[in-house]
Amino acid sequence: MITRTRHTLAAVAATLALGAGGLLTAAAPATAAAPRAQAPAALSCTHQLLTGSGGHKGAAITCQGSTFTGVIDCKKGDLVYRHFGNRAASGGTSTVWCDLGAQVVFAGGTPS
Repeated sequence: MITRTRHTLAAVAATLALGAGGLLTAAAPATAAAPRAQAPAALSCTHQLLTGSGGHKGAAITCQGSTFTGVIDCKKGDLVYRHFGNRAASGGTSTVWCDLGAQVVFAGGTPS
């Protein structure tokens, strides 16, 4: 009876080992095939400050390197807030406006 128990335990251990090995083998290709995250492209941006017909302040932002969205920080009194412009291709222009009575304190682009 002890011999039969040993054979049963050995069979169960072998089955578990083979099953675990199969799971590891199946998981390896999925891990190897996972895409790697790309670092955002570096942007090189310039801007031109604008004044609209109603007195609004803004900026026309042009960036090279990847698609981007124009960003400006506006200041009105003690409040500084951020506005985003349109998405543009590399070499294109994104135009962004502050609220009436605010000034542009930062202009740039963010990859998008």
